[in-house]
Amino acid sequence: SPRKLITMGRVGQYFSASEFACACCGKTNPAQSLVTVLDSVRKELGPLRINSSYRCEEHNKAVGGTPGSWHLPRDGVVYAADVTYVDAAKRHGTYMLRLYIELENAARRLGPNYGIGLYENFVHFDTRPTKPARWFKYNWPR
Repeated sequence: SPRKLITMGRVGQYFSASEFACACCGKTNPAQSLVTVLDSVRKELGPLRINSSYRCEEHNKAVGGTPGSWHLPRDGVVYAADVTYVDAAKRHGTYMLRLYIELENAARRLGPNYGIGLYENFVHFDTRPTKPARWFKYNWPR
């Protein structure tokens, strides 16, 4: 059940609950749908890093997050993660595009409702239970 509070240990094949924890308060409880997609993509692309997932209100404000961010818990569950590669040499260009594509392909297998945003060195991904959203904040070098 996604409402079960997860505080430690593994939450998927490749991820631990602590990787999704708020940098401010340490709370964590990623939605199983989020972990399922990330596990699938990790299997394809190799080690991934969660830059940000669960955010308490204070942390979300501190990092400039939007008030309705999917990084904020809903009924104690968080549905979003900003994801990149563990290998810093892959945090740019075509590697980011490949991560974006793999996340979108994995998400489509679960259903139509998810959010995905491409940034210069990470991809925002969420398994929102509402209408889908896509955005690009990366100006590709020419």
